[in-house]
Parts: sequence; C-alpha cells; structure tokens
Amino acid sequence: MRQSELSRINRTGWNDGAYQAWVNRHGSPKDYALTLMKNPQQKVMKYLNHMGDIRGKRIANLLGSKGNKAVSFALLGAEVTVVDISKENSKYAMELAEAAGVDIRYIVSDLLEIPSEEKEADYDFVILEVGVLHYFVDLVPVFTIVINMLKKGGTLILRDFHPMLTKLLTLEGTKMVAAGDYFESGEKEVDVAFRKLLKTDSLHQSAKNRIRRWTLGDIITAVGTTGLTITQLEEEAGIRWAFPAKAPIGIEDNIPGLFTIIAEKK
Repeated sequence: MRQSELSRINRTGWNDGAYQAWVNRHGSPKDYALTLMKNPQQKVMKYLNHMGDIRGKRIANLLGSKGNKAVSFALLGAEVTVVDISKENSKYAMELAEAAGVDIRYIVSDLLEIPSEEKEADYDFVILEVGVLHYFVDLVPVFTIVINMLKKGGTLILRDFHPMLTKLLTLEGTKMVAAGDYFESGEKEVDVAFRKLLKTDSLHQSAKNRIRRWTLGDIITAVGTTGLTITQLEEEAGIRWAFPAKAPIGIEDNIPGLFTIIAEKK
C-alpha cells in the first residue's frame, strides 16, 4: 500500500472520536492543564534526561497527538511545534495550551506532506514519541525530514514500543508466548489507539487504522541511512503499561517494553 493511502485511512481513524477520548482519559483541556502546570516535568522527564535545560530551545514534536508533551515542554520554556494528522488532536492540544497559558504551534498535516519551509527549520530537538513509526510504509523519508529539521548539533529523541513486544510476543490466556513473526513485513488492520477510551456503539462502525510494524534493525538502519549519528540505544525494562493488562506480573522486568534512540546531526 502506498503511503498516501495508508495516511488517508489513518487520518480518518484519528478524526473519529479522538477529542472525546482524551476528555474521557484526562478530563477537559482546562482540567488537564491544571495537572500539567503543577508538575510539567512529569510527562517529559524521560526526554529531559537527554535534553538538559530546554529554556529557549526549539522543539519539533512530530506526531504529537493531544499535545500534553508539547505543552509540558512549553511550560518549561521551550518553543514547540507539533505536527500531527488529526484535527481532533489539534483541537484538544490547542485548548490545552491556552488553558495552561502557553503558546504552541500545531501543524495539522501528514508528516511527509508538511510545507517545505518546515522541513528546513533549525530545531534543537526533534521528538518522536511512543507509537508512531508504524504509520509509515518507509522510514527513510521520515528520518530524512528529521535531519532536515534539525540544526547542526541538534538531536533526535525517538522513543517507541520495542519490536520484541509488538512483533513477537502474544498474550495467550495469562501467558506471554513467542507466537508472532518478528520478520513479518506486511501491514495489518487494528483499532485506533484511543478506541478503548470510548463507549462501544453498535450502530456506529468505528474507523480502523492500518499499520506496519518495524524490526529494531529496520529502524536503526533507516536512522543511519539519512546521516544521523546514533549515540545511544536504550532498551527499557519495567514499563508495565506497555504490556497487555493480563500479562504475567513481573514480565515487564525481564522483557523490554520500550526503546529509546538518541541521534545527532553532526
């Protein structure tokens, strides 16, 4: 499937209830803003550990969803731009920013179709957060945009679900078994990520997403192909929320749930 068709499907899915899903999960933007304002470091601490003082820094939060990380960065003094395909995500994010008393830019667009001037900006950091790479049929164009957006010396921080978990392991009853195909390269239909936050309506056929899971080798190779220099790969244990709710207790300590890649533009 071509990227344009995949994006069309996923745009439909992400504009089918996202705003209400975030209200159900976090409360109204005004309510959630109060939470973020009390402790803006909490939602972005994993990133701050690699960024240091971000006051005055320019950050591009690609596929930034509902904007909670972007608003947190802005509360800490950064200049933040979000790119995301969903108008509903944008609506929640912009209301969240207004309620928190900060400014963020939000570009509603497929990442691969953003204006050319945005691809040549001087960002100190580009953030790709959890659950985003599977929306692309080719990763090289994604990381080409990233390196073009970064200034010299700028840093990519990519944090995503570990392919061992998403491609290989399957929940059978209360056991996690290696029943998947790690090297499978096709696309598949899935529920939109926020669907579980909405009430089921038998009269309304919920839109679906189509995704393509990548191996860790695929991802590292694509990053390196574009000229970014990988300085760190961290595989994270102890991430309980990354695993299915019925997964065996403690399995998150033995199997990586997430990984983080740090890469620089030399």
